[in-house]
Amino acid sequence: MNVQIAQLKYFLALANTRNYSAASEQCNVSQPALSMAVRKLEEELDIILIDRKSNPVSLTDKGVIIANQAIKILDELSILEKLSSDLQLDKLEGKLTVSIIPTLAPYLIPLFVLPFGLKYPLIELIIEEETTKSIIQKLKTSESDVGILVTPIDDKSLVTFPVFYEEFYVFSSIKLDKTYMLPEDIDFRHLWLLEEGHCMRHQMMKLCELRNMENTMIKYNAGSIESLINITEASGGMTIIPELATWNLSPERKSRVIPFYEPTPVREVSIIHHKFTTKMRLIMALDEIISSVIPTYMKIKDTNINLLDIKPV
Repeated sequence: MNVQIAQLKYFLALANTRNYSAASEQCNVSQPALSMAVRKLEEELDIILIDRKSNPVSLTDKGVIIANQAIKILDELSILEKLSSDLQLDKLEGKLTVSIIPTLAPYLIPLFVLPFGLKYPLIELIIEEETTKSIIQKLKTSESDVGILVTPIDDKSLVTFPVFYEEFYVFSSIKLDKTYMLPEDIDFRHLWLLEEGHCMRHQMMKLCELRNMENTMIKYNAGSIESLINITEASGGMTIIPELATWNLSPERKSRVIPFYEPTPVREVSIIHHKFTTKMRLIMALDEIISSVIPTYMKIKDTNINLLDIKPV
């Protein structure tokens, strides 16, 4: 088979305009040349693509299938051309839109935003907080170039790069005489959780096996991890927070942070992007900087962990 790119372009122009004259004008070629190229494509594929008896011209059923595939092929060639052009640049430049979930944003962004700006001053970094569901949608529609969220994500159109594994801890309103916590040690009657719309809420409920505990006095009021901590202190009880949220706690607050007993519950934090992205070099630059500011021990997938999966929310 010797299908040429020009043949695909002429065929799609004819499919869109349904008129040989209009298609040839659109492609800036003569009408006989366009007609000959489309016939040559049919010969190469051994398929009749055009119903020439109709007026205006139309595609056969097989022609519709081939047209859809031709669109994908030309789209990927366009991406290849853009990527090739980017790779020829000595310095990385351009715009990178990053979407990050709210339970990571306040803790992770301050770690990487300054180092990234210093190393890549020609990259315009745009950061926005979004839910997991919103990030996935924006990646598919190219409204966002890259997402930073908790994985796994079951979507074949997206590519995932795990960056680090973040442990969960119990934060108590009072200091407890415990070295480790078991799920059964948690007071479910006074457990503060994030409100609906946060993937971490789903993880917390799964960790504590709360889905079937409808009669417990569980609170769902908090909209952020900082709110969780403040509400827990003000009203008593417990909550569950990720490791990065513990780094800037005061010494007194840290004294009320207790790890779980093994297998330790953790969440996998990843960079994800659409498989047809044209911003691969910029995304790899972001991955490099984030990896450089995360401690080595958090980048190792320990065997003694309980990796919590999520559902997009």
